[in-house]
Amino acid sequence: MQSRTFDLNTQAYKRNPYPTLARMVAQGPVVRVRFPWIGKLWMATSYEAASELLRDRERFVREPRSAGMPQRANLPWWFPRSMQPMAEVMINRDEPDHRRLRGLVEQAFLRRGVEQLRPRFDAIMRQLLDELEAKFRRDGHPIDLVAGLARPFPLAVICELLGLPSEDRPMFVKLAGAFSGSPSLFVLFRILGAIKSINAYIREQIRLCRANPRQGLISELIAAKQEDDRLTEDEMVAMVILLLLAGHMTTVHLIGAGIYTLLTHPAQKQSLLTDWSLVYSTVDELLRYLSPVQMTKPMMPAHDLEWYGQRLKRGDKIVALLAAANVDPQKFEDPDRFDIHRSPNPHMAFGAGIHVCLGLRLARAEAEIALEQLLTRFPKLELAIPPSQVKWSRQPGTRGMEALPVRLL
Repeated sequence: MQSRTFDLNTQAYKRNPYPTLARMVAQGPVVRVRFPWIGKLWMATSYEAASELLRDRERFVREPRSAGMPQRANLPWWFPRSMQPMAEVMINRDEPDHRRLRGLVEQAFLRRGVEQLRPRFDAIMRQLLDELEAKFRRDGHPIDLVAGLARPFPLAVICELLGLPSEDRPMFVKLAGAFSGSPSLFVLFRILGAIKSINAYIREQIRLCRANPRQGLISELIAAKQEDDRLTEDEMVAMVILLLLAGHMTTVHLIGAGIYTLLTHPAQKQSLLTDWSLVYSTVDELLRYLSPVQMTKPMMPAHDLEWYGQRLKRGDKIVALLAAANVDPQKFEDPDRFDIHRSPNPHMAFGAGIHVCLGLRLARAEAEIALEQLLTRFPKLELAIPPSQVKWSRQPGTRGMEALPVRLL
């Protein structure tokens, strides 16, 4: 079947993806497209197909060996063999390995609970807002909320959760920047260099925590045990990198684009300011409306099959296009409308099935804290440039802001 042309990485799409997503849903529940760095792949676009894909563990798998193929079959040609353990993180594993890894990691998460750390997260946000306000009052220039808040806040939270030294956070801000930008050889080499640096750093932190355990998820991961089973060092490194990068970038986009969305929907913003009990449903609607993570990691059919009218071959790449599922008119009434009162709101922004996002409670808490503290302190916050001039992130597969200039009124 010929691949369709749907460019999901232009500024026009990022600014207003809904016409493109509507066309994709109208084309059918499963369409074949080309995607940067990945190539040709299938996309499940309807809510029903996306949900079925993520929940069907018999017909769709994550590991090539589960489909009788070489384990590197789902890795791009440029991915170094030395970094393969990074690709075998929990979200890329099938049962029973996935269950084993998730069980061990959830043990550590439960002991380092989000609610237990929430007062510390509140304090981090207050400090960031103090610094932004002082800079704005001193200079009088617009503040970039992505660089000043949406990026450093989730990174500080993750470092706090992991128990990493606060003095190392500027290094992570710099390394995280390597993952932004349009696909190119330069960006590719920059990403590989950043992964290598983070890999070496995390291995050193694991060594230090083994010698002298300290508060934080790294020490909890070392201690996690099921019967005689523990995480290997490679598994711990992969998990920490997943938290640092995937978890961090998702929340950066949720907070940055979430603030932008509220500023460009003043009636909705005013409803929230009037009734902060709406913050939970507001975050839910931002997750649905924005889909900060636009699609899942590639999966593959375990064998040749016909599915929703398409012939899929064993080993074909297929993803759930969460952005399309979250605006499927068969599931959501008036799906292109942003409505913080929407109920019910069964969005799939965190995925579905056994691979549903482990850090969903953390992402929610961060977004709630950011919105409540920022808009309570600066209820007249406004964009410093017209919405048409706002730059969206060029990172493939995500939807968020590259920069968000505002005035702290």
